[in-house]
Amino acid sequence: MEYKIRQLFLNDKAEAEKEFARIKAAPHGIRIMSEKLFNLVLKIKEVDNKAANIIKQEMLSRNGEAVLSRDSIYLGSEKSDIIIFGTEKSIRSLAEKMKSQPFGLKLLSEELKNFLDHINDSAKKNSLKIAGKIFSAGEKPLIMGILNTTPDSFYDGGKYLNAGKAVERALQMIAEGASIIDLGGMSTRPGSEEADTEEEIKRTIPVIKEIKRQSDVVISIDTYRSRVAEKAIDAGADIINDISGLVLDSEMIKTVSSTKAYIVIMHMKGTPKDMQINPVYKDVTEEIYSFLYTQANSAIKSGIEKDRIIIDPGIGFGKTVEDNYTILKNIEEFKSLNMPILIGASRKSFIGKVLNLLPEERLEGSLAVASYCAVKGVDILRVHDVKETLRAVKVINAMRI
Repeated sequence: MEYKIRQLFLNDKAEAEKEFARIKAAPHGIRIMSEKLFNLVLKIKEVDNKAANIIKQEMLSRNGEAVLSRDSIYLGSEKSDIIIFGTEKSIRSLAEKMKSQPFGLKLLSEELKNFLDHINDSAKKNSLKIAGKIFSAGEKPLIMGILNTTPDSFYDGGKYLNAGKAVERALQMIAEGASIIDLGGMSTRPGSEEADTEEEIKRTIPVIKEIKRQSDVVISIDTYRSRVAEKAIDAGADIINDISGLVLDSEMIKTVSSTKAYIVIMHMKGTPKDMQINPVYKDVTEEIYSFLYTQANSAIKSGIEKDRIIIDPGIGFGKTVEDNYTILKNIEEFKSLNMPILIGASRKSFIGKVLNLLPEERLEGSLAVASYCAVKGVDILRVHDVKETLRAVKVINAMRI
């Protein structure tokens, strides 16, 4: 199921021109329209071209605008994407007028109104509820501490293979302010080989049980295997962090829907073994948005309540360095999905490429990304350095008006 409407955040003329070119607007139109930026910009996919021209006239009459493709203007095809911009009031007025119009505009009218309501609901959300705990706006973004009980993770591989050391590290991160502990028993770094399922269970389940015995912290299990997820939930895990976005194990949806566990739906192109072999996107933000929308809707239809879904665009999972920075630049666009956003960027190679530093030296770069994400309204930050990240976030929150 493809999304129909997406909010765009066009911060300057160059960004506007790029988006207008993507829908194949005429060059002279791109130059003119890029000067007319409004505070609310919506991209609408697959609009009947006759309907697109009606929308154009209706937006103009409301002091708004609509950017159409060349095909829309000359009716060179049946459908095309359009971009409309104006105020919320003008777009709601458009939606009301479209109720009595032909060419699919009646249905689009309802979709527009629902989308605007969606945006408002997302903006009004001040608290975040996870696993029975309610976190206030002042506590966001929540800090998710990374705990890898693996021999080959890119940063802390081999440090916490011993269950006792793993639990000790978890308790340390909790004391430093972690609201969530994300436990992984199989490395998913680029080029990594799969661990045996039984080995993954052996590495994680005893640790989950012991952390739960000593703390009421929210626990996430980083796995895409339904059997591991089921064992982890039974042991006390509250969140399933599926890096495959419910793709690699068809039983995962059933496992989560039959419990009260939360699910992180993450985007990944390929598998950990091959994801960094020349990943290519036509429009990285659009493709990830579409994937998350589709997978979340599939989860909801399968019985997983929307309130139990967290989305993650998958920084570093099948993306180039440029892709990762583009995703972060456009991170606000994912808010209109109206689900908590998780970002895991800590010490990753896209930071190292800019700074020319190894993982051990990427703390400052990681804190820069975390601070940016906090400003942009990201809900959860998955990090190695809990204490330092929380301090940075507290300063960011102190500057909020």
